[in-house]
Order: sequence, then C-alpha cells, then structure tokens
Amino acid sequence: MYGMLKLFNFQQKNKNEYNESSSISEDARQNLYNYLKETLAHPSPVITTQNERRLIRTIQSETEKHNVNNLTRTKAYLHFFNNHNEIHWSLLAHMVSRNGGYNMTDLKSSLIGRFLSEKEKKKLFHFIERANALIFHDAYPQLLLYELSKRENTSFFHLLPALGITKFMIPVWEHFLLSANSQFLTLALITNEQHYIEKHLINLKTTNESIFKTFTFILQEKMGLTHVIFPFKRYPFLRTYSLAGIEVREFSSVQDRIKIGKQLYSILFSNLYFDSIMHFANHIIHTASRSDYWPHNFSKQVQNDQKILSPSLSNAWDDVSHLFPYRSDWFTEISMIKDFERGMIVEDGDITKEVKRDLHMLIAMGKLPLPSLAEKKKR
Repeated sequence: MYGMLKLFNFQQKNKNEYNESSSISEDARQNLYNYLKETLAHPSPVITTQNERRLIRTIQSETEKHNVNNLTRTKAYLHFFNNHNEIHWSLLAHMVSRNGGYNMTDLKSSLIGRFLSEKEKKKLFHFIERANALIFHDAYPQLLLYELSKRENTSFFHLLPALGITKFMIPVWEHFLLSANSQFLTLALITNEQHYIEKHLINLKTTNESIFKTFTFILQEKMGLTHVIFPFKRYPFLRTYSLAGIEVREFSSVQDRIKIGKQLYSILFSNLYFDSIMHFANHIIHTASRSDYWPHNFSKQVQNDQKILSPSLSNAWDDVSHLFPYRSDWFTEISMIKDFERGMIVEDGDITKEVKRDLHMLIAMGKLPLPSLAEKKKR
C-alpha cells in the first residue's frame, strides 16, 4: 500500500514547530487506519533470509547489552537521541527513565523507605524495574532498526514481527519514513509501549494483587506523592533547578498512562523547557539519586539531618535478570489505537511548588510515629 518508500528526505523540523493539533492530515489518517485494518485481517507470515536473521541477532545482542539496569537504559536512550534527534520519543524515554530510577531509589530513601517493609520495597522495585526493562526490550530494537534503515537507505521494518514487535508499528514506521513526522511517531510509540506493558505486566493477576491493591501504592498514588519531573532552569545563571512535569494518578489505566505520555511530550518539547532540559540531560550524569537535580535537599550518603538520603541506584539495588515475552501481540482490535495520533497540550508544566509542598508533607509525616504492623494489616 505504501509502495516503494521515498526514504529519508528529512526536512529537519525545529522543536519549536511542535504541532498542537492532529499530527497527520485526515487523508493520511484514513490511509493509515485502512492499512492497520488490513494488517489485522490478513497478517503476513514472518519469513526471513539468512542475512536478515544475522541482523536480528545483532539487534537482539545490542539491546541485551544495554538492558542491564535503569542506568544503562537511560544512557542508551539519550545517546540515540543525540545521534538521531528526529526521534523525539528517545529523549522522552530518557527523561521518563530517569524518573523510573528516582522511584527505585526512593524505596531506600530516608523518607518513603521508612513506611515500607523490606518485602514491600522489593515488590515495588521489581514492578518498576520490570516495566522499565520491558519497554526497553520492545522499543530499543525499533530504534536500532531505524538506525539501520537510515544508514542503508532502505526500510527494514518488515523485520519487526521477527523481533516480537507489534504489527501496529509497521505502518507507523513506514509513514514516518515518508513524512519525517516526529510528533506522529512519538504518539504512536507512547501508545505502543503502554499497551505493551499493559499486556505483559499491568494486566497480570500477580501485579494487581501485589501492587495496585497495597497500602504502599495507595500512599504514593492517591496522596499525590508521585510526580514525573523534568529539571530545568528558566535562566542559565540560576543555581538551582525548577521542575516541569505532571502529577501521576491512576497509573493502572492504560488510557491514563497514554494521556500522561502525551502531556509529558508536550512539556518536554515546548519552547519554555526544551533547551534547558536538554542541557541537564547532557551534563548531569544519571545516578538515579534525587541529588542529581536537587543536591541542596538530597544526598547520596547519610551526612547530617539537613539533607534527605537518596542513594544512587548502584548502592540501592542489585541488577535483575529478566525473561521477556516473545511474539505475543497486544494489537488485536482497531479500537485499541483510536485517535492515537492526536496530541495533548500542557500550557504550563512548572510543578516546582507542588513538588516542594509534597516534599514538606513527607518530611512532616516522617516525624510521626509509624503505625504498628497490626494497624497496617487492618487497612
């Protein structure tokens, strides 16, 4: 349907040209959805040549090399964006992955950590780590296929199913090769990755029972103690970072997570924040300690009562080995991706005051006596 692709005639769009309406024209939308319906009705068999199988093994090996822990994944996303800055999603993934690291080390911090048993800490860590690893396992091979296609000036996206990646992304990547529409691709990748972890993590019975129904998850989500933050400075000469981002609620809903992703994309690539966030990303090495952005409030080591302990990931948790699903496609109905190509706009994403408010609330809570184990069980 898309025929021979006129590949890689990139008119590099300035980040300030972020489209605030639908990311594609109505005609392109109709063609894309028709293609997706045909893909659902008549899936193509996965047939590969010897050379293609060699490429697949190389991509799998490269993905595994970087999928060691949150630090290696976060670094790989940024490295890719710096080499291919038309792939906006890679920068978004880098910044969100930084937040995943903060959430992991929060479990061992001197604030949140005191409210959790060791068993609860491990459960929450493994949940966050699993989500982080699953997304990288699915997304990074796509980025590498794009890099290969760009270098060879030919499309290799017919190999996506052989890598266990949804057929939804085949027409998406082909459309991107024709249009160089970074916003469209980002919205599609946000949709794909959230449906992917919905199928392979969120919907699992064990996840629902051990994570979403626990006191600790309610504490973090319902009380507004979870934010996704992007450090920035309104003026380069300022000593401390402000925080752009949003407060996360209802993480268990796939549509809410997609909405969150679209809002974060709007904030990240806005005129107000992009340059400063990029400077932070490229100059502050990610250790997963919150002292990376607020060293005046947090410390990697216990120093004194004036700072909150926020350890680095390497000091908080050991690496985890994962087994990944293979060829189990989440895309089964066209209704699942309805309006995925429509973005969301956040006019002002500065949440510095809100984060400081919640931090002060946590500090105050930390001075209260802890409930007994029997009281926690009653809840």
